Amino acid sequence: MTSNSLGGSALQGNGWLPGKKRVLAASGAIAAAGLTFDFLTPLGVAGGLIYVVFILSAVWWRHPNTALVFAALATAFTLSGFWLIPAVAAPPEVVLLNRKLTLLALWAVAFILRSQKQAAATLQHSEGKLRAVLDGTVDGIITIGEDGTVESYNAACERIFGYTAAEVTGQNVKMLMPDPYQADHDRYIQNYRRTGTRKIIGIGREVQGLRKDGSVFPMDLSVNEAQTDGKRIFTGIVRDITSRKQAEAEREHFIEQLERSNRELDNFAYIASHDLKAPLRVIDNTSRWLEEDLAEHLDDENRENMEMLRNRVRRMEKLLDDLLVYSRIGRQAQDPGQEWLDGGKLVQDAALLSDLPQEFELDVSAALSEIVLPHMPLQQVFANLINNAVKHHDKAAGKISVTMREQGGKHLFSVKDDGPGIDPQFHQRVFKMFTTLQPRDKVEGSGMGLAMVQKTMEHFGEEITLESAPGHGCTFTFSWPVPSSARPQQNQ
Repeated sequence: MTSNSLGGSALQGNGWLPGKKRVLAASGAIAAAGLTFDFLTPLGVAGGLIYVVFILSAVWWRHPNTALVFAALATAFTLSGFWLIPAVAAPPEVVLLNRKLTLLALWAVAFILRSQKQAAATLQHSEGKLRAVLDGTVDGIITIGEDGTVESYNAACERIFGYTAAEVTGQNVKMLMPDPYQADHDRYIQNYRRTGTRKIIGIGREVQGLRKDGSVFPMDLSVNEAQTDGKRIFTGIVRDITSRKQAEAEREHFIEQLERSNRELDNFAYIASHDLKAPLRVIDNTSRWLEEDLAEHLDDENRENMEMLRNRVRRMEKLLDDLLVYSRIGRQAQDPGQEWLDGGKLVQDAALLSDLPQEFELDVSAALSEIVLPHMPLQQVFANLINNAVKHHDKAAGKISVTMREQGGKHLFSVKDDGPGIDPQFHQRVFKMFTTLQPRDKVEGSGMGLAMVQKTMEHFGEEITLESAPGHGCTFTFSWPVPSSARPQQNQ
């Protein structure tokens, strides 16, 4: 029939379900059977209803509109049967009415089937997106029922535990747990259902998991509860923290090694500062005794050499003292009850500590007297900067200015001198240990002062910078946090 060829062309592009190519033959067979039954029905009245089976065969096809195409074919078959079957005893209007009712039933079934197919396709699409999201997550997601049976298990869980979803789904979730968690799990579920007491649900904690190969690993587990279709389910989110625990263990080991190294460095610095000073003191005393005993035999040059020897001894003692201080920067606990001073007084005390010569003028900004600062380590920082300005000055007299301003929640302190200045190419070098830009014989000190200042700043997360040029003096600027809490009480 022409209607068959039309129906076949209409179905082109609909396609059928993968692996179901025989569906086309089955649908065709059902249509042929319906058409044959319709034509052979003695009364030729109600045979058209057989096409309902033909329309229902559209459920095997992927496209929802296939049901409408089959309904159109069934309509053609039904109308053909009305015109082609032999006359029957029933009145024509009765036969026509039955055919109309048949067509109404056929199209009603087609539209119902189409709606169901569309709803199923939408649900399948949503489930596909949800599955893609779940399988794309880094964390494992497991859903279990009230009896502990696994209902869903995403791809991340397969990577974490080593089991496939098919191996776990339908099994008790405790197969993923080592003892004692495995033995306690069912009892915990029963206790929760009976009393509502939570030990992990809605809380989360670190537990252990059991892989397929029998290895145990640490994991973070959080469990939430939900109700679906009147049934309670539990969703667990699992994260393998093996790498994190290894990193923590390595960090603890490194910290332990670092603390041991620091203790050894402290011990070495203490020994160097004390044990090495003993022979230095012997050298100093012996040189004095020799000078006294041989006074009548020594000329001016010999006395000058003796004094030079003692100067080297004092420089070595200063170097050992500074090494001890440098090694302990940042490792000595800060006293929470330490003294807080008026900023201006703190700088003045630092100047006394650095033995500021009377020929030098110290100008301290009034702004420092409006704040209070911790006595340590800032007094030592200011003392080192003032001492550095004096030691490297090219004149017998000079001026040192200390100023302060606030910027970005920080105090910015500047110590400026009117000395010879430093070429920019040496700005970073001056902060290195044992470094001076002048010959050792012209500079008193160990070359550690600025290195100690920079290390102190780095320990407290602050920084120090230098602005200078030859003939324009030096300006050292360092930052210090403004206290965020209530202003500390100034010590009188």
